[in-house]
Amino acid sequence: MSIVERAANMLGKLPEQGHVPAEVLAEEKSNAVVPDLVERYVAQESAKPAFSSDDNLVPKAVKVAAPAADVRKTGKMVRIDLNKLRQQNMTTPDGERTPVSEGFRRIKRHLLANVSNPDAPPNANLIMITSSLPKEGKTFCTVNLAISLAMEMDRRVLLVDADVLRPSVAKVLGINGGEKGLMDVLLDGIRLADVLCSTNIEKLNLLPAGRPHSHATELLASDAMRALLKEMAERYHDRIIIFDSPPLLATTESCVLAGLMGQVLVVVEAGKTTEPTLKDALSRIASNSNVTGVLLNKGVAPGSALYGGYGYGYGYGDADGRKEKE
Repeated sequence: MSIVERAANMLGKLPEQGHVPAEVLAEEKSNAVVPDLVERYVAQESAKPAFSSDDNLVPKAVKVAAPAADVRKTGKMVRIDLNKLRQQNMTTPDGERTPVSEGFRRIKRHLLANVSNPDAPPNANLIMITSSLPKEGKTFCTVNLAISLAMEMDRRVLLVDADVLRPSVAKVLGINGGEKGLMDVLLDGIRLADVLCSTNIEKLNLLPAGRPHSHATELLASDAMRALLKEMAERYHDRIIIFDSPPLLATTESCVLAGLMGQVLVVVEAGKTTEPTLKDALSRIASNSNVTGVLLNKGVAPGSALYGGYGYGYGYGDADGRKEKE
């Protein structure tokens, strides 16, 4: 039985509970029918006001900060609502050890090991979180993972809201949206340092999505985006960059981004996301994309008495699935 099939079996068996993650590696890609949920998602986007005809598709040259303009000391300060995060059962730096926080501690160790691997590519610190369908909890997982990584002693984290059509990171964090961000850097040549936001969580910075654009896919595939990602990945050796990106089956932006990332995690909803849907989503990603794993969300391991009834099921291994253990 393949790793994807084992993951799909877990999806069908695990009951829908609170957001408790578990990770299994994925290796296969196939085709399947896209569920109606995607059609509703696309219909909602189509119903939004059309962009004006004077939208400029040509991205400006990306301006990077001079070495003296350390982005850790520039940009706007935003305050994350830590109480709201706790109410949502999410990870906070001052929070107690919970099933959620422990789950993301385990997940990040695997990702950090890939970053630290001497044979890893230069962009291994660019990590994209996506899902097959909307509402599987990808932003929940992205924010938790970013905060957990920011708690590392020797790492800094940049959280990028790359879901440029429907940005939701600001809402989850309890901060005001509408800030200039990723799209503004690509379109107007704004300096990256001028749109980064520092936060009240030490070592966590935020790059908002910025203003929406009708040609977001083309902008994310542009040379300007490649230059920006190179700047993000290489300027600071201790930085991990986490991207919250759109669902794979609802838009094309994630498919473009996946080919530029060092690691890709696909969130699947336990008891809901089917194996054909997962295979179809993975088939949309380029064959050279580094799909590090599938992150099982909203599931509780059956028969577990850990953490007051919550438990975890993990499978680790190489990207091609040669090595497994549970």
